[in-house]
Amino acid sequence: MKQLNMINLFSMLLGLWCWFGLIGIQQVAQAETTKYSETLKTEYQYAVKVNCSLLLPHQDGNLARGIYRTAVNIHNPTDKKITIAAKVALATQFGSEPGPFDVTPFKKAVLQPDGAVGVSCFDIAGYFCPINSVCVDFAFLEGFLVVKSPVPLDVVSVYTARHTDGEVESMAVETIEPRKIHDTVKLESAVPIKPGEGKRMDYPPKGGADYYDQKPKQMCGGIAGFPCPEAMKCVDDPTDDCDPTKGGADCAGVCVK
Repeated sequence: MKQLNMINLFSMLLGLWCWFGLIGIQQVAQAETTKYSETLKTEYQYAVKVNCSLLLPHQDGNLARGIYRTAVNIHNPTDKKITIAAKVALATQFGSEPGPFDVTPFKKAVLQPDGAVGVSCFDIAGYFCPINSVCVDFAFLEGFLVVKSPVPLDVVSVYTARHTDGEVESMAVETIEPRKIHDTVKLESAVPIKPGEGKRMDYPPKGGADYYDQKPKQMCGGIAGFPCPEAMKCVDDPTDDCDPTKGGADCAGVCVK
């Protein structure tokens, strides 16, 4: 009888151990699912060269003084809705030490069947706001927009340039060829910065030759609705081609006191 009771007790303990073990496995599985819920498996990569003047006028050691803009169009040629990811890699000085803002986290975009999206210089600058609660205000941005996709895309870049005053003077269109790269992209969700919160930094730092004694502009508004620091307001940027009084939608602005 005593032996039978011991067997029953052992069976009950074994059952409880299995039950709690199953719960633990489920919790671990849920945690793993939550941890990796923002990932995207991709097969194709596109690296688009970008040159973006965000200050008027601008000149660095490589390009002549002028206004440079890049627009990237991305088209989904399939009959299915897809999710793509993109990040920005700055072109830094050769041999320099890696910095915290050289490569941004990935952002995702959903493309409808046969749908397309456009990425402007101000959208590209928006990838740097915020990164670790810091927003970077660029005088000039040069580097690559890196697009990753599970399917082949149509990626076309449009480059325009002009003098510091006047209409566009040159334009070039380039079709970007893909690389076949198998990758799993981690999509990081950026936490928006509220007015008065976070920090802002200028790139290049204020006082450099890139500014030509002009104050750097802090971008605001746009499709992402970037806020201005406390005690400043967002007004339309008169130097761009988007005018809200003439039907322009989601125009980027500048912060003024």
